Amino acid sequence: MRNFQALVLSGVLVLTMTATAGAAAAAPDPLQEEIEQVLAKTQGGAQISRHEIAWDGGAVIMSFPLPGETQAPVSTAAAQRLQAKVTGRPVGTAEPLRVSGGVSAQADDKCPTEVFGNDWYCFYQNADFGGRRLQWNATHKSPVYFSKYDFDNRTSSWSNKGGKKIYVYEDFWVDNPTKLWTESAHSRDSYVGYNVDNRADYFVTS
Repeated sequence: MRNFQALVLSGVLVLTMTATAGAAAAAPDPLQEEIEQVLAKTQGGAQISRHEIAWDGGAVIMSFPLPGETQAPVSTAAAQRLQAKVTGRPVGTAEPLRVSGGVSAQADDKCPTEVFGNDWYCFYQNADFGGRRLQWNATHKSPVYFSKYDFDNRTSSWSNKGGKKIYVYEDFWVDNPTKLWTESAHSRDSYVGYNVDNRADYFVTS
């Protein structure tokens, strides 16, 4: 009888361990789910890393915070290759680490610097450059709608690393859009303000 009970307990233990391992293997990945939701809502995007989506060959890149982080990391090697390509930089161009107090660190907002062309500008989902980061480099005289990237009514902070001026609008009244703010060259804002937070629909540049 004792042998039988031992066999039963052993079988239960094996089944429990198998079920636990299966559950762990099948556990959802919240970051991947978020990326897949964006891809499902947009067109032409491709996931290029664990936490990045690119459109138009890297002309537009969205980066997501890694699990447990509040800010999206600096561009990965895959993203930097695309950034170099769209700006005509040599293969192998990479974002340099900035040294502060003997410790290597990236700029707080992690928007690409002039190494990839002195015109990068980024929009952030949350204040203090948190949440998703959505970045461009090119001049856009015609409106660029954030809805194309599942980012409409999401901007709370921004960084303009280049020499362009960026004009951000809300088009709630289509025939009479409201200009929410202007981004001067080489400037940034860690919070757009309560009155215009999460209202941005599109932008144009100088």
